[in-house]
Amino acid sequence: MNPAAASTTEAPTHDYTAPLRVWHWGNTLLVSGQLLTILFLKVIVDARSAVPEFLKSLGHENVKLTVKQANAFAHIISERIWQWHIYIGLTLAAFWLLRVGLELRGPSELRFTARLREVARRYRLAPAADKGRMGKSLFIKSSYALFYLALTIIAITGLGLTWADDVPFLGELEHTLKEIHNVTMYFIIAFFAVHVVGVVWAEITTDHGLISRMVGGAARETRSF
Repeated sequence: MNPAAASTTEAPTHDYTAPLRVWHWGNTLLVSGQLLTILFLKVIVDARSAVPEFLKSLGHENVKLTVKQANAFAHIISERIWQWHIYIGLTLAAFWLLRVGLELRGPSELRFTARLREVARRYRLAPAADKGRMGKSLFIKSSYALFYLALTIIAITGLGLTWADDVPFLGELEHTLKEIHNVTMYFIIAFFAVHVVGVVWAEITTDHGLISRMVGGAARETRSF
């Protein structure tokens, strides 16, 4: 057997160590929280749909409010939810900085780029019969790279929007930042949906115990794909 090929087979391409498990689940909760605030802001307390329903419900109780008063009430709720969006976003940015720090200064086993390079090397060294399987693994790792890029964009644009009222040049860029932030959000929503489906599918088909390793960190870190 080619020694180079053997060494790549033994190197880990998955990491279930405690720091990255904490980052993974913390990041999952924070992004989920952000998506929930967007759901509330855009759907549940949207003034165009919520205010008429609010007035109709109060009317059944013989409580009379003007449309202006109902809009003011919906605005207060929206502002509270928006504040939560900002607080969660700042925490998410801190988690992003932690991930960047691990990537730049952490040991090699905590670096995503090291695992991505390892998967790419395995794909190059794989025999023709294994190219399809290795290509799938490389595609999955590459999709994670796109997610990290999206997370970087949404963190930076979110921070820019947070201080757009206080920093003149950010204020000039506010519209552009908001557009980029919103488009990136849709990509992250799509990635989350596909990721959850993919993890569940892998758990019940080819990678039994995947979820338990992601939670508890049980070792199965040397993989042949």
